[in-house]
Amino acid sequence: MKAVVDTNVIAYFLLGTPKFVTEAREFWNQADELFAPALWEAEIANVIWMASRAKVIAAQDASAKLALAGRLGILSINNRTLWHGALARSMSSGVAVYDTLFVELADREGVAMATFDDKVLKAYPQIAKRPRDLL
Repeated sequence: MKAVVDTNVIAYFLLGTPKFVTEAREFWNQADELFAPALWEAEIANVIWMASRAKVIAAQDASAKLALAGRLGILSINNRTLWHGALARSMSSGVAVYDTLFVELADREGVAMATFDDKVLKAYPQIAKRPRDLL
């Protein structure tokens, strides 16, 4: 399966977030070509940092989680190639540019975007899907 993957799917997979981890793992097992705006790299590093600060993961595990993120095989796409379209989408939908970068990439690639973000799912139902809906 080819798809754009939102940072929240990556985070729930890496952190084993109970409410979402099973769905995220099943998605990961089916995915073979994943893309994301390069923004995901900073976002996932921040998520791991926040998880460590909140004691969701041990501080000594943070670096290993980040290294695992780097081995997931996600193709990072330069944000600058997406930002005009993402801005236009944000202006019309009210969804943050951080999120519409992923939507713009999915639309350009002609693939679905896997996300748990309810606002994105509601604003872009033809593009954004829960991971389980892509299986």
